[in-house]
Amino acid sequence: MMMGGNNQITTQNEGGGSNNGGGEGGIMLKKGPWTAAEDAVLADYVRTHGEGNWNAVQKNTGLARCGKSCRLRWANHLRPNLKKGAFSPEEERIIVELHAKMGNKWARMATQ
Repeated sequence: MMMGGNNQITTQNEGGGSNNGGGEGGIMLKKGPWTAAEDAVLADYVRTHGEGNWNAVQKNTGLARCGKSCRLRWANHLRPNLKKGAFSPEEERIIVELHAKMGNKWARMATQ
């Protein structure tokens, strides 16, 4: 236990977080590269239940991955409408125009 700034007593790893790889109920969470089988399980779960409540994925599928890992894997690798690769000349022109107008507001630019 540690003393907080306002005489509050807190324990390390409070809030469900863990630095030793243990998940809820002491389940060891897997780290490192995702397998094709894990990708298939996650993609099937999202197709059936939709996006959101990523912590439920582990409980309902048996994947040994935390909710954050599932959310990031879906958003950055498995999403069907995800476009990877080089920008087209038209996309590049739009980015340059938006940057000139908005500056480094990349999240706002992405909504365009």
